[in-house]
Amino acid sequence: MDHRTQLAWKRVTSVVTGALFLTPILVTVLVSGCAGMANTLKGGAAVAFSNAQRTEEKGRGADTLDAKRALLQKAIDGYDSVVAQEPIGEFANRARYNAAVISTELVVPGGANYEKALTLLQEVVDTEPGGYLAGQARTLMSGIRQNRQTIEDSRRVFDNTPENANEDRRFAAIESLAAVARSYESLRDYDPAIKTLRSIRELADGWTVEEGDRFYKRAAQAQFQIGNVYFYSYYNYIDGWAEYVAVTKDYPKAFESGQAESLLKRAKRSLDTIAEDQGYIQSKLNQKALDYMNVGRHVNPNELFSVFSEQVAQAYLNIAQTWEKDPLRNYGAAIDNYRQLVDLLWSEMFVAADGMFHIGRLYQDGGRYVLAIEAYDELFKRFPQAFRRNDAVYNKAVCLETIREFEDAYEEYRAAAGFGEEQSFFRAAEQKVRQFETDEDGDGFLFYEEQQAGTSDKDPASNPDSAKAAAAVAE
Repeated sequence: MDHRTQLAWKRVTSVVTGALFLTPILVTVLVSGCAGMANTLKGGAAVAFSNAQRTEEKGRGADTLDAKRALLQKAIDGYDSVVAQEPIGEFANRARYNAAVISTELVVPGGANYEKALTLLQEVVDTEPGGYLAGQARTLMSGIRQNRQTIEDSRRVFDNTPENANEDRRFAAIESLAAVARSYESLRDYDPAIKTLRSIRELADGWTVEEGDRFYKRAAQAQFQIGNVYFYSYYNYIDGWAEYVAVTKDYPKAFESGQAESLLKRAKRSLDTIAEDQGYIQSKLNQKALDYMNVGRHVNPNELFSVFSEQVAQAYLNIAQTWEKDPLRNYGAAIDNYRQLVDLLWSEMFVAADGMFHIGRLYQDGGRYVLAIEAYDELFKRFPQAFRRNDAVYNKAVCLETIREFEDAYEEYRAAAGFGEEQSFFRAAEQKVRQFETDEDGDGFLFYEEQQAGTSDKDPASNPDSAKAAAAVAE
């Protein structure tokens, strides 16, 4: 592996070292980047929540596992401080939920801290039982419990396998360990997942009679999956590379050998491309301007990159898109680079606006709908004439409906439908508007109003007014 590719292996996405997250000209982005549902951030809890979010994103893109764990723990501490400042504030449940998600993957002595996660998730349910996050919390709690039960049951099957077991019984034992590994991956507890996969390989190697039998195939699959965990869960390409190479060397007749060889060739091409674009950005960077930026001086993009701002912006866009595409599929690194494009090269409005749209899209595709909404709102605010603005309006409507903000979703769907028939989403937006404006039970409340109140549009006795009256009586 040549030196240039080695640089990319280290996942160096921040070419302008130290600029992002630190400088005063970016503090406004740090604090105001969570617009939209939260509107403008006010007070200590809001700023603490925004800072914890940014720390979490940095942790997910860290170069080493130790740095990742340290930053994720710092993010948890930040979310805990949000809850301590405002236990029932607008950011409290989001902080609880985010901390719970990290707790399921943060490696601590004895494994991920599932008990902390379950406690935080239950608090989300208790404080806002009918909200979107409560539904997500219930789903996550159910997943944690089911996967932990699968681990316990499958380990019991393996432990009860006799030493003199026949071939079928031995293979069943290996399959039970595979179920354990999958459950650990679902829990995002990757260290024990890797350890279990190594045990599968070791056992399957010992029970292999000839190349190509089912134990040989299972060993190759386990080794390939170890590479996948490093590549696509830890985003650790150095260790992952070695694991894929082991597939090609130790299991040359397995199907996974060809897969690993192809993946490594494509990954090297992608990482070489990233390294080339990173080198170009570094070559055009005015180090003196960067030094000024790091001590708090306002610096414009043309001071950082002189007359090459347009080309540098395109290089950032290329890097982000390469991280995003197969075979890397590193969405955290893509978001990192889109964010640097937006924050450092905002004067290149067409490319920067495209980067801002992609941040929202990636959050939306990843199921992080509140962050997606905030990103789309930032697009509207900073780049009101953006080419992708109409698409962002429709995407925001979808996100709002998903998190059960039906009244806001209705307004956004109406706006999206108003952009005209030439829009790709026009028919879908128009259908949503018609659905939201129905009044099936004839009680005078439209469908979206019933949904927002948690009442039925099929029963006239169940409506927002009756729900308010019932709540008043209960109080």
